[in-house]
This record gives sequence, C-alpha cells and structure tokens, in this order.
Amino acid sequence: MPTLNERLGEVIKRKRQRDRYTQAELGTRIGTSGSYISAIEAATTSPRISEIEALATVFRTTGFELITEAAKQDAYTFSAANRERDAFLSLYDALSPEHKQQARTFLLFLRELQDRPPEQ
Repeated sequence: MPTLNERLGEVIKRKRQRDRYTQAELGTRIGTSGSYISAIEAATTSPRISEIEALATVFRTTGFELITEAAKQDAYTFSAANRERDAFLSLYDALSPEHKQQARTFLLFLRELQDRPPEQ
C-alpha cells in the first residue's frame, strides 16, 4: 500500500502534467528546483507545509485539498475506463487550441444526438 508521501507525489505529478508544467517550471513557480519537484513526485523527499501551500496555489486549490486527495484510499483507480479516459485526454491535450475547439464542438454534437429521442 502506498504511503501518504507516495500518494502526494502522484497527485502533484498528475496536476503538474494536467497543467502542462515541466518539473523545472513548477519548481520555479514555488521557489525550488525541478530536481526537488522530481524528488517529491518520486517520494524520496517530503514537501514542507509551506511548499504544499505554494503548490496548491499554483494548482488553484488548497493545501488541505492536496493532502486530502492524497490520503483517500481510492483517489484514483486504475481501470480500463480510466485508462481509456486518460488516453483520450492525452490526445486532446496534444491538440492545438483550434483543434481542441473543433473536438469540443464535435463532442457536443454527439451528446445532442445521444440525447435525442429515437425517431419512430
């Protein structure tokens, strides 16, 4: 079972990747180095409370929420559905802003089709 430090490292890494920061960029934003962020993500070091608060500010959340997310037993389950969702999000994240808008428009169109009552 992963430790709280390991889970916190996973949460920070996931949020960093979501926001498309490199470890060096995130480190600069909170006044540390990229190698220090790497050590947090790898759970070879523990962030201080002040660093957790700084990370939370960058991620637009609170330190309490970061720790709570890390402490949850089933914060993230590795399932086929989550793998498919993560793969889709990874593809979406790689798109240009224009193509992201086109993808969003298409998904909204598909949802409308799905929500329509069947024709008789």
